[in-house]
Amino acid sequence: MADTRTTPADLTAAEEPRPPAPGPPRPSPAMRALTRLLVPVLALAVALVGVLWTSLTPAPAPASAPAGSFSAARAYPHVAAVAGGPHATGTAAHDRARDEVIRHLRESGLGVRTEPGISSDTGNGAAVAAWTQNISATVHGTHPSGRVLIVAHYDSAENSHGASDDGIGLATALEVARALKTGPAPRNDVTFLITDGEEPGLLGARAFVDHDTASAASTVVLNLEARGTSGRAVMFETGTGNAAVVPALGDRVPVATSLSDEVYRMLPNDTDFTVLREAGMTGMNFAVIGTSANYHTPQDNLAHFSRASLQDMGDTVLAAARRLGGADLSGTSHAGGSTYFTLGPVLVRYPMGLVLPGALLAVAALGAAGWYARRRGAVRARKAALSAASLPLALLGAAVAVSAVWPVATWLRPQWTGFALGSPYTAGPLHLAAALLTATALWVWAVVMRRRVTALEAGAAVTAWLTLCTLLSAVWLPGASYLFLWPALTGAAGLAAAARIAPGSPWHGALATAPLVPCAALLVPVGALLFDTVPTAFAAAPALLLALALATALPAVPAQTRRRWLVTGTGLGTAGALAALGAALLAGAPTASRPAQVSLLYALDADTGRARWASSGAGDSAWLDHYVGGATASLEGTFPSLDQPSRWHTGPAPAATVAVPEVKVVSTTRTGDVRRITLSVRAADARAAEIGLYADAGGAAVVRAEVAGQSVPGGTNRPFASDGWRWGLLLAAPPTGPGTRVELTLRGTQPLTLRAVTRTPGLPEGTLSVPRPADVTWSADNSGLTLVSRRYVL
Repeated sequence: MADTRTTPADLTAAEEPRPPAPGPPRPSPAMRALTRLLVPVLALAVALVGVLWTSLTPAPAPASAPAGSFSAARAYPHVAAVAGGPHATGTAAHDRARDEVIRHLRESGLGVRTEPGISSDTGNGAAVAAWTQNISATVHGTHPSGRVLIVAHYDSAENSHGASDDGIGLATALEVARALKTGPAPRNDVTFLITDGEEPGLLGARAFVDHDTASAASTVVLNLEARGTSGRAVMFETGTGNAAVVPALGDRVPVATSLSDEVYRMLPNDTDFTVLREAGMTGMNFAVIGTSANYHTPQDNLAHFSRASLQDMGDTVLAAARRLGGADLSGTSHAGGSTYFTLGPVLVRYPMGLVLPGALLAVAALGAAGWYARRRGAVRARKAALSAASLPLALLGAAVAVSAVWPVATWLRPQWTGFALGSPYTAGPLHLAAALLTATALWVWAVVMRRRVTALEAGAAVTAWLTLCTLLSAVWLPGASYLFLWPALTGAAGLAAAARIAPGSPWHGALATAPLVPCAALLVPVGALLFDTVPTAFAAAPALLLALALATALPAVPAQTRRRWLVTGTGLGTAGALAALGAALLAGAPTASRPAQVSLLYALDADTGRARWASSGAGDSAWLDHYVGGATASLEGTFPSLDQPSRWHTGPAPAATVAVPEVKVVSTTRTGDVRRITLSVRAADARAAEIGLYADAGGAAVVRAEVAGQSVPGGTNRPFASDGWRWGLLLAAPPTGPGTRVELTLRGTQPLTLRAVTRTPGLPEGTLSVPRPADVTWSADNSGLTLVSRRYVL
């Protein structure tokens, strides 16, 4: 039998406490810092790569490049041939540009058609009728299933040289035509349409649509434009059925995002693509948008033209043309829509039909991850809700701070008020100031909140907002939903993974900041693109995207950040923003290469003989003050097109010999209270770009107008007019000679008061007593023009 007696030694051992089971080693402070910074550092690298890719242009290819490739060196002479000066529709310079285009197309071995036409636009204020001369040439396909239509325009704005708008599109089209002719014939026809009259109202495109006989459903348009003079080629708009055309970008990817498609449709902007899309065609719209301060001004010239941007546009369009030239285009416009975006040189796309299911998946993923995290005790719902409720305050603070940048900048540098698109020549420092103010607002919020919530609670709150943005955009802006979908899904996955690991793990913070990487890849490059696109006054819009991306870094902020770090970070961010603003102001002093832009018109009332200088108030310079002082007046009564602003800065101008608009009655017939009056309208100056006819609403009502076979509705097409001129008809590029026949159908027995106003580029010779200095130029709107008005009673 075994001995079971207990010894004193055994009793002593039993009474002694057992040591605790060994747990996981506590991470060192260095390890904690490393894991906390791992995701932010990775996200910073991703963001820098994305921003650089959206901004860096390729080196221009030399003239010795292979014949089948695009060469900016070969294409640039096409720009130089037409952009030596303004060449608005109807001018002699415009005719020379037309002849150059025809010559270059013929040298490429293409048959060229010149298509004179007359078209009108009645949907945007006063009706416009224009005499246009489109140019077209076709590389014929071997067995076409449709047509690729490459479109650019060759007219410029009135005072712009048009080197980029649209010299870049014109040169791209001509070089692509040459490159396509050097290789085997494509399957589909590739037609190059060089339109006229784009600037007055897309009138060349309208004339083309009126006479085009090809199938719109199997036509894919590549429209080439510019809203600036530098930067990457951006594909900013598509037509219906874009799922069939966007893949053509895969061989040479430009900057592209379906967000821009959504935004552009909400803006009042149009290009030739608008007309072609409304006619049932689909396709893609391309433009360069950098340095928008030069747009539609004399600064859009050869000196500011970017050959690197030309190379980027050309490479992109040539690759897309080849891809579409060999594709089956039958019924392309009836294909589905797609969401698309670029991750560096990779084009990502998926059907639009997956957008709403994706948003619902994000909602379900957040719900599941939140439930799991709460069940594990990793997240307190009340604290996460507190963090989520406070985020709009941070976003509002960032928006308010950024919105103050432009008013402060223009107060200190009033010359900047002359930039029509609201951004100076070098806008980078202002964008940096906006970014630093945004980061500062988010830093204050992050430090305050991390003293109250855990990293996982903070991550859950930001992921909730990303999920809400995903759902709302999926319903109202489906092309933008991808920006929030992938960060939201990543955030839900990170929340669930962090809740599963041990509470003291240093990886909690890293997993909670997981959405920061997709935000850096998606939101930051798009925000940078929007900073270049929107006026600086509206920089709060891209700043909000940046703020939401920065909010995902909240869990990386230490939980007990000391107060001095809050003050230090806020001070550094604010000081950096002020330094960036100061650098922008110092660099923004007017020079000959970056002149101040001002508005100044010569306006003559031919009835009284009174001539005035007039300025909209855009821009600021001592030279402008010499002609217009503090006096303001309404000019709409005599010059109906000068309805905005309501008060113009004016000053006396010397008399000058200028051509007066002539309106003569050719014939009149009457049936009851309906009169038909045939008028002969003449500018008496071959340089006049436009004759405007405006009818006073107080007289007989205009029922209809007929101009060279174009019927223009009567009634009210200028409802915004405050001085009675409620109907207007603009004759753009009217032919020289005895006069243009205009037939008006009037109803009523009262006489009709008509205002005829000519609009001519340039100021009358000898009227400037002080020549315009080199550091002053014309702004894009109502500048460097001569207006002459005369009243007629019919």
